Amino acid sequence: MTNMNQNTAPRMPIRVMLLISLYVVLTLIAIWRAITFQAFDLLTLGVIPMLIGIVQRAAWTKILLLSYVSLQTLGLAAMTTTAVIAYQITPDDVKLVFQGYNIPLIPLWLLLLSLVVFQWWVGLSNVTRDYLIKK
Repeated sequence: MTNMNQNTAPRMPIRVMLLISLYVVLTLIAIWRAITFQAFDLLTLGVIPMLIGIVQRAAWTKILLLSYVSLQTLGLAAMTTTAVIAYQITPDDVKLVFQGYNIPLIPLWLLLLSLVVFQWWVGLSNVTRDYLIKK
């Protein structure tokens, strides 16, 4: 005899919940950036289909997640290489200023690296694969 009050749907893993939370924040930032600066690019607006796919548990989500994180990894590696080369040429000119605030590069790089590594960890985990397969 089965209990009709039990929820038989698989629970969302904590790491997937954290990834959805990250993508909600990134979606808000992407929309703000698109409205404020009229900047439309794949790195910022690409998070919107990712969020939709994870929430809907669509079949294409795993492929899109790995592609999106690969693109982020490539972008981070390119910006890191450019910053290192520029720092060797003129160390005083390598700085990031946003709305008058000087943003320290090493903590920013560590933050971005940790976000990309987290996404790889979630994207490649068996828990995420199982969650996206079972509806």
